[in-house]
Amino acid sequence: MEQFEVKCRGCGKKLLTYSKGSCIRYRSPLKTCRKCGTKYADPRCREIALEGIPGDTFSITSYLVLAIIGGLILYRGIYLFGRHQLGTPDSMQWMMPTVISFVGAVMTIGGLIELIAIWTGWKKKWFERLGRESEIRMQNKSYVFTLQSLGYDIPEKYL
Repeated sequence: MEQFEVKCRGCGKKLLTYSKGSCIRYRSPLKTCRKCGTKYADPRCREIALEGIPGDTFSITSYLVLAIIGGLILYRGIYLFGRHQLGTPDSMQWMMPTVISFVGAVMTIGGLIELIAIWTGWKKKWFERLGRESEIRMQNKSYVFTLQSLGYDIPEKYL
């Protein structure tokens, strides 16, 4: 996976390293260098008031598929307990079923938690709260102009 670095424009200090597929955070992208105090934009963070919420955030299909596949993997891992895997030392016979079962359990539980969060409306409320916080930040003119100076396209209503 390709790695990207963010360096301070003021002092040149390496601020962070991230990969293209790294987790997106919905909060202020504006950060401050601890060494020199220069403002920079964290590319992993998204300002909801500017970029909105991705359309697939509340889609149950991908989480349902994740839970089902995780359940099948968990089933396969449990099935392998007590079976002899050829070419594996006797002292390590437990390892493969344990790893497979663990991965399946994590996938199943993660998918189910997301499904419950969507069905109960918790996830929607969470993003609404993040949106309100973002709107409050965007009322601060110095914050908006700093984002603009860092290359963000700011809608007219915030200027």
